[in-house]
Amino acid sequence: MFVLLAVLSLLIKESLLLRIVRVSIPSHRLRGQQAQLDCDYELGDDKLYSVKWYRDNEEFYRYMPKYEPPKHSYKLEGIKVDLSKSDDKKVVLHPVTLKSSGLYRCEVSAEAPSFASAAGESKMEVIYLPREGPRITGNEQENRRGDSLFLNCTSGRSYPATVLSWDIDGEKVTDPNLLVEYPPIQHAHGLLSTALGLRVPPGRTMEVRCIARVALAWREGSEAVVGNSQVADSKEAMLLVRSSSGASSLSIMLLTFSLLQLLSSSMLLET
Repeated sequence: MFVLLAVLSLLIKESLLLRIVRVSIPSHRLRGQQAQLDCDYELGDDKLYSVKWYRDNEEFYRYMPKYEPPKHSYKLEGIKVDLSKSDDKKVVLHPVTLKSSGLYRCEVSAEAPSFASAAGESKMEVIYLPREGPRITGNEQENRRGDSLFLNCTSGRSYPATVLSWDIDGEKVTDPNLLVEYPPIQHAHGLLSTALGLRVPPGRTMEVRCIARVALAWREGSEAVVGNSQVADSKEAMLLVRSSSGASSLSIMLLTFSLLQLLSSSMLLET
């Protein structure tokens, strides 16, 4: 009985203490979007003294109910607080930039006599999506010598860097002997573009597809049907555009483009 009473007393005491219930911070946002950072807490028997927000240990917003006005923001690169939409349990940033990325922390403090405090944190990364899909180009000179066709896939500018991969007839290419990696190319405003080469195996016609991904939020593909004979010389090309369901959510495919490189009629006669 004594043990049971002690446990109940401890549970009651803990329920009366200040605690963080949930800190909700979007893992990814697009540059220019709004980001709402939520900090849900319970005061118990305490009275709120302050709620402070930090990015990478630098304070940018605080809420103190005893002050007038209670809301105040601090100048910090990449941070623009919308005070009209912010309060003691949330802070709204708009618009976010690439410099808004970082580790965000909410810190809640109580008044005397407890002076209790609690904190929670999470990371947010701001991304910049490419304005165009990946582009496939062929090495014409190498192909004219009768060697294997060499293709390059180049991404648009993005942040973070786009991750490229190749598929042949629906199978992802993992053989390092077929892939040629290049270092990312740096552009203005911190944007990056990437390229990935592919040595196309000779002797057959196949569907080759290049896939571009950015931060698990965006995916595009370019594909080409190629053969073993002078594909780079083919003048026939058709751009097929397919759009996924319209939504801005970062968890779905935003755009899908397909680039279909067709063999010329003379090449088809040779196969």
